Amino acid sequence: MQDEDPWAWMQPYDVQRFGDVILDRKEQERWCRAVLLGGLPFMWRKAEVARNLIYDRLELRTGDKVLIIGECIEPCGFVDDMRRRVGPGGEIKVIDITDEARDNYIAKKRGRGGQLATWQWTYTSDIADGAFDCVACLQGVQHTDDWRETGAELLRVMKPGRNLMLAEIAYSPETKMKIELDMHIEYVFDKLLSRVGWTLDDFPYYSPKDLEAAFAGLVEQPGSFVWRGIEVFWGRRPTR
Repeated sequence: MQDEDPWAWMQPYDVQRFGDVILDRKEQERWCRAVLLGGLPFMWRKAEVARNLIYDRLELRTGDKVLIIGECIEPCGFVDDMRRRVGPGGEIKVIDITDEARDNYIAKKRGRGGQLATWQWTYTSDIADGAFDCVACLQGVQHTDDWRETGAELLRVMKPGRNLMLAEIAYSPETKMKIELDMHIEYVFDKLLSRVGWTLDDFPYYSPKDLEAAFAGLVEQPGSFVWRGIEVFWGRRPTR
């Protein structure tokens, strides 16, 4: 039905103001994707509280070798921040999955369990056991299809007694609830997602409780922190 499409309610005075291009569905899709994508550096650089917690829980030391997997790692400031903490004798290795993540979203490949879960991580398969002091998955938590499997693999390439950190600005059920509480916000998201081809329910999501269950028996001293839509989970690789 026409009234279910927010774009169908553009009025003649809207077209006069913005031009006929505003009625072009391809243009609508292009700009909706541009609004939804590309905001991670803007958000993470405003999230100093969460960033500092990540570094503190990683317990970074001078000379550490750190592996980071995720989206927009350098633009978000993670690399520069960690380099200051590990010093010139340390090493930061980045596996950036931004393009793959966006391509998979467009192809509707999910990073969760189920028939459409097609994203098995093999990024560390050629890395030796214990090659890194610690590992961080930053803005990549929702993109693997099995955190039990992926978690064990990430722990394999880090040293015993050190910490693993996962952090994400996620589209959680709480995010959806907040959006639906306000007509203005719900309209904006309905309009954006109507041209992207997704709904809020389509975004894959691992909650801190899901991660705690996936890592049960794999890590010691697990913990989590939630702040303004950012969800952080950590745990220590056992020494035994």
